[in-house]
Amino acid sequence: MAVDNPHPPSAYLKRIYVDSLVHDARALLLVLELFGAERVALGSDYPFPLGETPPGALIDSMSFTPEVRDRLRSGTALEWLGRDASSYDL
Repeated sequence: MAVDNPHPPSAYLKRIYVDSLVHDARALLLVLELFGAERVALGSDYPFPLGETPPGALIDSMSFTPEVRDRLRSGTALEWLGRDASSYDL
């Protein structure tokens, strides 16, 4: 058993990036609660036919603020890539 961990296991989730392709609104809300919008990026499963059509349909169907929606659709990925989101017309 890991008893000498300086942080609880849940703290390490804030270091992991995940995608939004979960096919269920409740699951996406749980992912956002666990990881935070700053660690969730748009997922598509391309080129496999398992994804959403169009990509981001679940995100768009939910009542997120524009800031969270933009973060999920592009902001997290741009940040991960080291790109400045403010230079893009999101």
